[in-house]
Amino acid sequence: MVAIGDIHGQFFDMLHMFEKVVDRRFPNCELLFLGDYVDRGFCSVEVFLFLCCMKIAFPKKVHMLRGNHESRGMTEHFSFRNEVLDKLNDESAYEEFMDTFDALPIAAEIFGEKSGNYLCMHGGISPNMRSRKDIDNINRKSEPPMSGLFCDLLWSDPLEDKNARRKTFTENADR
Repeated sequence: MVAIGDIHGQFFDMLHMFEKVVDRRFPNCELLFLGDYVDRGFCSVEVFLFLCCMKIAFPKKVHMLRGNHESRGMTEHFSFRNEVLDKLNDESAYEEFMDTFDALPIAAEIFGEKSGNYLCMHGGISPNMRSRKDIDNINRKSEPPMSGLFCDLLWSDPLEDKNARRKTFTENADR
């Protein structure tokens, strides 16, 4: 399993990463993308459509999670909404992207024979999570709230400064 995060619309950086890392292992391994496909870079549409094509071509080998930028609030605040409207000139295309983001899973489990098992998500563990089943009970087909389990799984960072992102849970991050 190769885990990849935070592409942020950097299409050519993603292709370079594929050339240097993924091409040597794929399709003999699985790819897990941890979200944040869009915003900041100039090729978010291309990044996300490329990864969707990879998912369609290799459904059991490519897995995509939702990141904190895969939401209406973030894509309107940053660049993705404007990029879609500029490139595709279609508000309904933007809504289709948003519906697709809403359908992405929030977390994934990696089971390794030699390396152990891992719970993966874009953000981090939440104090609101009591068991793995709590993730399954989240209504992910919605905008992430400003607090709670869904928010933490997308936003939490183990940072010393609690105010660095204002949406993170950091207390006792070293537990």
